Amino acid sequence: MENVMSNSSGAKADLATVEAALSTLDEAKPTAIRNAAAFTEWRVKHDALDAERERLNELIVTLEHEEREAKAAADAVALRERYDECRAANQKLAARIRSDLKKANAILVALLRDAAQADIATGAVNAQLPDGLEPLVPPETIARTRAGLPRQDLTSKRTWLWTTEGGMLIGDQDSVRDYGGGRGRIGQGSYTTLCHLALYDEVEFHPEEPAQRPHSLWQMRLVGASGPHYEYDGTRCNHPHDVLAELARGEIAAEPRERPIEIELRPVPTLDEAKHESIKSPPAGTVIS
Repeated sequence: MENVMSNSSGAKADLATVEAALSTLDEAKPTAIRNAAAFTEWRVKHDALDAERERLNELIVTLEHEEREAKAAADAVALRERYDECRAANQKLAARIRSDLKKANAILVALLRDAAQADIATGAVNAQLPDGLEPLVPPETIARTRAGLPRQDLTSKRTWLWTTEGGMLIGDQDSVRDYGGGRGRIGQGSYTTLCHLALYDEVEFHPEEPAQRPHSLWQMRLVGASGPHYEYDGTRCNHPHDVLAELARGEIAAEPRERPIEIELRPVPTLDEAKHESIKSPPAGTVIS
């Protein structure tokens, strides 16, 4: 057995060995008590193993405590490492957010301005069109509208189907009892419905899909790259002219501004009030006589 134990798992294995030896020794006790010398030898071995068991139990408690402390210390070091890594990554990503947002906003602001000006110009031209000229389509509509699709027949075949005397198609064709000659019935007694076969064209097709107009580009919102403001807020815009006004507002809001200066008046305590306050709350270590 090792003289120095460094982990609780090894101590637990040794404890299991000692307890097994004690169990074997207990089984030998009835034989040992028949002879004084044998019993003395048995007692010495039993006491030694019992003492070793006590030592190992206490050692396991100590080692487990040390292992918990070591694990806590290792976890603290690992957490600090993750903390430092995460902080560095956050700083790096923050710089990228500012940089990439600034680039993206510059592109989108220019696009918004051009699209709004094009909408205004298109509307002005369309308002003065003579007969025979189709209205101009705004560039965003050209770029982003999803064109509609016409119906497209795929297959067609003729088939006989059961209908009522009034021409209504029977939903459950298998429920009709065929009496021949294109005649049939469903139901019984007073609930009987007379049926007859009618010829139908069964057509498999893609249905027509209407055109889908996009939401206007200038309804978007652009968050500021250098602060919590919106560089552009399209929710305030209902017309292309509003877009230009909102873009101008965003440019003004982005300009550096002087911090406001305010004035506050506070009453100054009298000497008596100040002395009374100092006596009521003396500094630590002050002796009041």
